[in-house]
Amino acid sequence: MIQQTATTLKLTQDVRTTSPVVLCAADESYAMPLAVTLHSAVNHLAVGEHLHVVLLDGGISESSWSGIRETLAELPISIDLIRPDLNLVNDLSISHHISHSAYLRLLADQLLPSWVDKVIYLDSDLIVLDDLCQLWQMDVGDHYCLAAVDISCPFVDAKTFVKSQQLRNRSADRPQETANSASVESVPYVGALTPIPNWRELGIDGASHYFNSGVMVLNLKRWRAENVSSRLFACLRTNRQHVWCWDQYALNVVFAGQWGALPARWNQGTHVYEYPDENQAPIAPAEFVQMRDDPAILHYTTEYKPWNFRPFHPDRAQFYSQLDQTAFSQWRPEDPGFSIGDWWTFNIVQLIRRWTVAYRKWFSFRHVSR
Repeated sequence: MIQQTATTLKLTQDVRTTSPVVLCAADESYAMPLAVTLHSAVNHLAVGEHLHVVLLDGGISESSWSGIRETLAELPISIDLIRPDLNLVNDLSISHHISHSAYLRLLADQLLPSWVDKVIYLDSDLIVLDDLCQLWQMDVGDHYCLAAVDISCPFVDAKTFVKSQQLRNRSADRPQETANSASVESVPYVGALTPIPNWRELGIDGASHYFNSGVMVLNLKRWRAENVSSRLFACLRTNRQHVWCWDQYALNVVFAGQWGALPARWNQGTHVYEYPDENQAPIAPAEFVQMRDDPAILHYTTEYKPWNFRPFHPDRAQFYSQLDQTAFSQWRPEDPGFSIGDWWTFNIVQLIRRWTVAYRKWFSFRHVSR
């Protein structure tokens, strides 16, 4: 059953504790991908399980909502729709493919009923390929959340990570046993060296890992006890000039040192394809291979989405295979025709990427190692 409500959450307390409760947030531009996300999630549930979804509506049209309803009508899923006041977040920065809906997840402790102690948060640009009950049953403990290391920007400060590994290796009698499972050889390929640019002023360990906020298990009990939503928004506004990657900045700052790591396969980001092999990956080789070759969740990160006409993503075909199982079946983007601006932008980005890798390999990190 799909329950649509205008402003009030109707999720009832008779939800079985073994059944996952999932939170999503989307606007019109992500309505069709959201249908793919939810359809894939419910189709991979164990037999007899039911998915309970709370959808934060940032501006989904009635026609798109009808498509979502049609997609899920006969499946074991219930959805509560709530429309938060976007005025709560409309002063925060947005760019590229991100709208203000990205910040709605930070209101989770305020919008879900008090008896819901934890919730799985899922972005609307992913495909679920394994049973979410496994994620639901993971113990969040005292952590603010469980999340996977961001494969694009895995370190708070990559140079500090490199230095810490070199110092550790020099001081160890058997460096191969004391080195971090992340490879320093991964650094030339990361997407961003310093996703929290003011980490020193904030007192955060620069060598620590940085997580992606697209897939999380949130500890709402602790969030409520410590007024986390207010702290997250205060962080964004106080550090406005340093914010990079939107909500993810605040989550990694406020939760620094107090989040638990999910197995990487639960959030396979697009940047996984930038690393030559598992020995040059920012996580343990075996975990990297599992994430790359057997993802539990395929996350279409970056602005190059598979529903755009240009086929930038290696797993674009899988998105359309999943899409054709929804009410949006056979939809395809129109060919915008050749654009010298688009061609130039794409090729310049690729050139800068290759130059950056070469620069980091042969100059910057050679000096760091001295």
